Amino acid sequence: MITDREVALEQALVAIIGAAVASGLDVKTLMNKAATGLLDNASYRWVGHPHVSNAIQLMSDAHAQVVDTVPV
Repeated sequence: MITDREVALEQALVAIIGAAVASGLDVKTLMNKAATGLLDNASYRWVGHPHVSNAIQLMSDAHAQVVDTVPV
């Protein structure tokens, strides 16, 4: 069962990505760097596998959700 915290965290991620897109930031590069950092054990990573892979997938899903909802 999904917790309220999980819903809030996913919404926060989508909001941050959406704000970055709206600000004109290079979000794909940002996400690639974040994923690389997770895989390379960056200082901001504190979880092990499978959480790293799950986090990267969630970032990708959140980005896709933003792209699907951005008005053209």
